[in-house]
Amino acid sequence: MVVERDQRQEEMEEWLRAHTSFSPEKLELASADASFRRYFRLWEQGKPWIVMDAPPELEPCEPFVRIGSYMKEHDINVPKIINQDLKRGFLILSDFGDVHFQDLLDGPDREDLYDLAITEILSFQSELPDFAETLPSFDRGWQLKELDIFREWCLPEMDATEYQQALEPLVSTIDDMPKSFMHRDFHCRNLLVPAPDTIGVIDFQGAMLGPVTYDLVSLLRDCYVENDEDWITDEVSSFQQALEQNRDPIPEMEDEDFLRWFDLTGLQRHLKCIGIFHRLKIRDGKESYLKDVPRVKKYVETVLERYPELSGIQKLYERAQFLA
Repeated sequence: MVVERDQRQEEMEEWLRAHTSFSPEKLELASADASFRRYFRLWEQGKPWIVMDAPPELEPCEPFVRIGSYMKEHDINVPKIINQDLKRGFLILSDFGDVHFQDLLDGPDREDLYDLAITEILSFQSELPDFAETLPSFDRGWQLKELDIFREWCLPEMDATEYQQALEPLVSTIDDMPKSFMHRDFHCRNLLVPAPDTIGVIDFQGAMLGPVTYDLVSLLRDCYVENDEDWITDEVSSFQQALEQNRDPIPEMEDEDFLRWFDLTGLQRHLKCIGIFHRLKIRDGKESYLKDVPRVKKYVETVLERYPELSGIQKLYERAQFLA
C-alpha cells in the first residue's frame, strides 16, 4: 500500500536517518486505523519492521510504551519496542506480519484460534492484576462519556439528562462487576497470527481497569465477524468456569447471571461503536464502517429483547437515527 508523502512522513524519515540505525529507503504504509495513528512497514536487510506514526498532540505514545513494556515482561505477545521518540511520536516495533485473526476465521483452525484468543484474555486477568490497578478505571463517568457518543451522533435532539437517566440500570450494573485488566479493543483486527498457534496482540494503549467480561464480548460479538449465538453462549460458560477456578474475586454464580454480565457489557460497547461508526461517516467522511452497523445493531437488539428491565434503553434506541 502506497501513501502520498506528507509532512509527518517526511519528519519520520528524517528521524529514522538521524536518530536510528534504520534507513527509510524502503518504507510502505502497512495500515491506518480509525484514530490518527498510522503504521508503516520498514525493510532493513530483508527483514520487516513496523514504524508507528502517532502525532503526539493527538495520539501520545507513552501509554503504548508503558503498557506494552509491562505486558511484554509478563509474556504477553505484544510487539517489541526497538526505538522510541515519545516527543515526536515515532516508534519502531517488531513486525507480526500481515495475517490477521480475521483472515483465518473461514478456515479449519477457527476453533483453535478462538481458544488461543480466549486464553490470552485469561492471561491478562491472571498475569496483570497489580498493573491493572494502575490503569484508568472504566467507571461510571467513563461509561457515560462513551455512551454519549451514541447520543451525539444517533440521538442529536435528545436531552443529555433524560438520556443518562434511561441508561442508569446499565451503567450501575456494569460498575458493580468485578474488574480486571481490560484491553478494551480485543477484536479480530487487533489480533495477528505471526506463526501457527500464536496470537500477537496490538492496539492495547487504551487498556483500563474494567469489567471481567468486556474483552470477551469484544471478541465473541465482534463488530466485524458473525458468530452463532448458541456457540457464543457455550464459550461464555466455559470462560466463566475458568474464572471461577482461577480468580478469587469471581464468585460461583448461575450461568444466566454471568451471561447477563456479558450481555450488558456488550450493550454498552456496541452502543458506543454504533455512535463511533456514524461519527466516522458524518464527521470524518469514512464510509467503510457503516457496512458493519447492521451487525452491531443486531447485537444491541438481541440484548434489549432479552432483558425487559432495559425498556428505557429500548425506547431511546427506537428513537435513534441510523444511517445504515
